Amino acid sequence: MVKVRQTERIREYILDNVEGHPQDIARVTSEKFGVSRSAVSKHLRSLVDGGFLKSSGTTSARRYSLRKILDESWRFKVDEIEEDRVWREYVRPHLKELSENIYGICYFGFTEMLNNVIDHSESEEARIHLSRTATNITIDVIDAGVGIFRKIQTEFDLHDPRHALLELSKGKLTTDEEKHTGEGIFYTSRMFDKFTIISGTLCFLRENDEDDWLIETTEGENLRGTLIRLEIKTKTRRTPEEIYEKFAAGDEGFDFSRTHVPLQLLLYEGEELISRSQAKRLLMRLDGFKEVLLDFKGIKRVGQAFADEIFRVYRNAHPQVEIIAIGATDNVQQMIVRVRRR
Repeated sequence: MVKVRQTERIREYILDNVEGHPQDIARVTSEKFGVSRSAVSKHLRSLVDGGFLKSSGTTSARRYSLRKILDESWRFKVDEIEEDRVWREYVRPHLKELSENIYGICYFGFTEMLNNVIDHSESEEARIHLSRTATNITIDVIDAGVGIFRKIQTEFDLHDPRHALLELSKGKLTTDEEKHTGEGIFYTSRMFDKFTIISGTLCFLRENDEDDWLIETTEGENLRGTLIRLEIKTKTRRTPEEIYEKFAAGDEGFDFSRTHVPLQLLLYEGEELISRSQAKRLLMRLDGFKEVLLDFKGIKRVGQAFADEIFRVYRNAHPQVEIIAIGATDNVQQMIVRVRRR
């Protein structure tokens, strides 16, 4: 029994770490468990034979990677589909054996993203791609419409697609308030382990484990429409209810009253957070929340005018909104204290 458990732990470790160590997974595993390279090689061969891993290259330069155990794609006419039917008839049959929390997250995220395509994208066609490995599930929802960032920029008369992304990250943003609350992308991006939006020249990635946010601008490439990728590990313990509760400030159940805004999304290349105009851009629509977590991760310093606009001027004008700085360096914290004392 002990040997069986050790075998399970070793193979589980290999599957969880092979993407980060495609060429040295044997060495890493050997050091982790204190077993010989030849013993690890037997586990690797077994995982390859079982269809969980694939290998390439010669013995001295062999690489391992996760093998797809599911790879399905579908195309639909947008005016002929409903998100719940597509889930029920096409996607769900491949995800039935998942744990309740993973199933709930996939159900919520997929139907929310496909509904956005139906109601907002102005695309004639939607494409769905579902793939699985031994450890991960990936769902792509793709359209050929106007593009999510461009749509938001136009509807709300914003400066550029980057500004649209900042507003989207806050939540409660929708171009059709009668039909939508603007909460779908906010919650979906926090339920999945990785959440990606590619549209126009912008690529936005959020990784849940590290709470990292990444924006990249592609040069020479301009994706028509929008690609949204949802990725989740099959062992994730996160639940939809946990995320709802995390962003509810108060005793009103799952009321969406707390938001989390990473200030990295406000930064343009070569800039620092100095001016009142930057602060005002950040503060747009925050009066719709009771509590705002301003995440200063990655921000080394801020200007006096920027901090004053947020922590004195806005605070005095909106006393019902509690603004909390998190992840601030000593320099940033000292500036916040300084303007608050005024």
